[in-house]
Amino acid sequence: MKARRMGKPAGGEAAALLTDGGTASRVRGILALGGVPWDQLDDGLQHVRLKLLEARAAPGAREIRDPQAWLAVVASRVACDWHRGRARDEALRERLVSRWARRPPEVSEEHQVLAIAVAGELDSLSLRQRQMVSLRFYADLPVSTIAELLEIPEGTVKSRLHSTVAALRRRLQEKEVI
Repeated sequence: MKARRMGKPAGGEAAALLTDGGTASRVRGILALGGVPWDQLDDGLQHVRLKLLEARAAPGAREIRDPQAWLAVVASRVACDWHRGRARDEALRERLVSRWARRPPEVSEEHQVLAIAVAGELDSLSLRQRQMVSLRFYADLPVSTIAELLEIPEGTVKSRLHSTVAALRRRLQEKEVI
């Protein structure tokens, strides 16, 4: 048996712990006590191994004095990180579900008739007018972006939008929709 000086482990001792079955079992046990599910213990063990490799590869890295204790601390931190990630995922899931679960506001029959009439009048517009109205009012793009997309000056977009909306309003008033 090789003798070693106290306080300084042999150079490869920390690396040997990566493949030691007893140490791997202890790390899995710490992860399990930390609340990591059974089916994810091997992933947790891999995270601990990765942390060990990162610690050894860091510039100016010193030898780990007590590798067993270091692995225990890292395993408990990995378990905490797992809980934080799980809580973050659950919060995100709840926010998404609450958004999807909301019912759209009740639309009155009057609004439905108006929407159908506007859609019909949009079909009667030229392609350029329809593009501008769709980009401005349905896609909610600013005038500057519409001007860039259609490769025309902003002033032209503003004047065409104004005249198109005025024409739509006039047509809808003639049909007594508004």
